[in-house]
Amino acid sequence: MSDQGETTIGTVARSIEMLRYFAEHNDTSIKSLSENLGLAPSTCHRLLDLLMREGIVEQDKATRRYRIGPEFFRIAFLVHSHSNVRDIARPHLQRIVERCDETAVLCLYIGATRKLIFAERVDSSHLLRYQLPMNVPMSVLWGASGRSVLAFLPEEEVEAIYASEGAAPASGDPLPDLATLKASLSEIRRRGYATSSGEKIAGAVGVNAPLFGADGKVIGSIGVTVPATRISPEEAVGLAPMICQVAVELSLSLGARRSVLEAQCPALFPELT
Repeated sequence: MSDQGETTIGTVARSIEMLRYFAEHNDTSIKSLSENLGLAPSTCHRLLDLLMREGIVEQDKATRRYRIGPEFFRIAFLVHSHSNVRDIARPHLQRIVERCDETAVLCLYIGATRKLIFAERVDSSHLLRYQLPMNVPMSVLWGASGRSVLAFLPEEEVEAIYASEGAAPASGDPLPDLATLKASLSEIRRRGYATSSGEKIAGAVGVNAPLFGADGKVIGSIGVTVPATRISPEEAVGLAPMICQVAVELSLSLGARRSVLEAQCPALFPELT
C-alpha cells in the first residue's frame, strides 16, 4: 500500500474515533480531544477543520469549544428513522440461537405502564418450543425476563411495581415480602443475570441479562426460554456467560457506553470480577 493510502486510512480511522467521542460527549475542547484520543492538538485541529467543512461539527465562537453540527444530527436522525431496537437486536438473537439452539427473546420495558413485552424472538430448531405471547404486556416482577430488568430500576419504581403485583401468573407462587424481593434483586445485580422456572410461562426455564440504552438506563433484557424437560434451572446457569456477553454487545449497539455498563453492572464483564 502506498504512503498516501496509509495516510488516508489513518485519517479515516481518527475521524471515526473523533465522531464516536462527539456522539458520547457532544461538547468538548481541543485539549479534551487531544488527551482522550491520544492525538496531537495539531492533528485534532486538522480533523476538526475537515469535519466542520461538512457540517458534522461546529464551533461555539464565544467559548471556542466544539459540538455536534447540524449534518451530524441529520444523518443520525435518518439512521434512527430507518431502524429500531428489534432490527438491531435480531442478529444478536440469532447469535444466541446459533450457540445453544434454544429460543432467544428480546424483552422491552415499557416505563409508562411498568410492564414488559416480548418484542422479538428467534426460534430454536427443536420441535418442542414455546409460542411466546409477543407484544403483550406482562409482569416485570416475575420471571427472569422481568427480574433482570427490575433489578436495575430505581428503588421507588421497584416499590411501585411491587405494590401493583400479585402471585406469579403461571406457577401461582405468592408475592414475596419486599425485603426478600430486594435481596433477590441485589443478587441479580451481583451476578449480572436472572434465572427462573415456570413463573411466567408454565414449564419454561428462563435465563436473561439486562439491556441498557444510550442514556445508561435499563431498557429491557435478552435471554432464552427453554422447556424444563430439556434443561434444569441449574444447567441453564451454564448459558449465562454467553447471554451476558451478547447483552453487552447489544447494549453497545444501542448506544450505551462501556464505562456506564461497567458502573451499572460490572458482573457483565468477567474480567472485572
